[in-house]
Amino acid sequence: MTITTLRLSRSGRAICKAALAAAAAMIAACSSTGGPLGLSRAQETALGQQQHPQIVAQFGGEIADPELKSYVDGVARRLIAAGDQPNDPIVVTTLDSPVVNAFALPGHVYITRGLLSLANSEAELAGVLGHELGHVYARHTAERVSRSNVTGIGAVIAGVLTGSQQGAQLASQLGQLYLLKYSRGQEYESDLIGVRLLARAGYDPTASASFLDTLGRWSSLEARLAGQEAAPPEFLSTHPNSADRVKRAAAEAQVVASAGVVSSERSRETYMRMIDGLLYGDDPARQGFIRGNEFIHPELKFAFSVPPEFKLTNTSSAVVARSQSGGQMQFTIANSTEAPTAIIDGPLSKQLGVNLGPARAVEINGRAAALGTARAQTQSGAVDVQAYVIRWEGAANYVFLWLTPASETQRLLRPISDSVSSARVI
Repeated sequence: MTITTLRLSRSGRAICKAALAAAAAMIAACSSTGGPLGLSRAQETALGQQQHPQIVAQFGGEIADPELKSYVDGVARRLIAAGDQPNDPIVVTTLDSPVVNAFALPGHVYITRGLLSLANSEAELAGVLGHELGHVYARHTAERVSRSNVTGIGAVIAGVLTGSQQGAQLASQLGQLYLLKYSRGQEYESDLIGVRLLARAGYDPTASASFLDTLGRWSSLEARLAGQEAAPPEFLSTHPNSADRVKRAAAEAQVVASAGVVSSERSRETYMRMIDGLLYGDDPARQGFIRGNEFIHPELKFAFSVPPEFKLTNTSSAVVARSQSGGQMQFTIANSTEAPTAIIDGPLSKQLGVNLGPARAVEINGRAAALGTARAQTQSGAVDVQAYVIRWEGAANYVFLWLTPASETQRLLRPISDSVSSARVI
């Protein structure tokens, strides 16, 4: 995880509600004009601008390599110039995140270095960018906002029990526009736009299908190595139906090719030269790293371990761990001068949408700490929540949120306690 803090003075749920309330207000203000749901282009762009700083911060900032940033931007500009809206002021941002993802908001297209590492040519990169430009051109964000709702611990727990990484994020992240899932129709529409942009820009139009195929095979390999069932990477969690999309993208490429002379340009050598030396995976110094069942963060001089049955994952905004039995842990940092008990009883309970109090004051390795617990009912059954807050240094509080199916809680009480107690200075 990148060193960021969760500001508990304003709950993430309130932030989510404010963002969607703003969208709703704009919708109501112009219900008779504009695009999807009545939003004008200017109003959609305002939504994108509102979200942009949060996204850049959550994904570890932009990459520091100016040459690579310029290269990615140049590929996007080539696609934009070939489209029907060549003067659109679309901002392309390359994020310094190991997460394999690309997404779009009005006026913005984002791609991570994790995805750059997976692409095999400039044409495949262009295929991803073209697809995201398709979402911008088709104005899908307003449609996704209309299908979204802001939830608290229920969605978090649902994510644990269904295996959705998105559902397992804190409620503060659930309302962010880029996390809202695209419909099948939106995905196919963006695929068609992307393939056509590839052809018009002089790239091999089959590159979109080949990248989607690579993405699917990589996802399956990662799952097998982890001894788990195949789980989609973040990109496929918001861009569904990958198998069907591979077939349809390939079919569209054939249609485009049959309509006239198209290029077979892939520019693989150029692409490989540009990403040569690109960091793959976590940045050990800035984002920490995983070694077995241990998370180690050299810059924070901090480490902790999880029970052997849990698999750790280091995301851009948190460290999470999951077990085959349905348990999940999430570690984040909260910035607050309140006592750990007050944090649990107040802002953390409010943020998660469940009453964790009254919290019990405890001491963990000589540090002031607190423990709050709750039981929540979900469609999949009862789930127990354990929240530990450790006052670490200054106003920094280390938060361990554990979610376990009620049937597993008693067995996991000691392993969870031992895991939290393993938090230490290195």
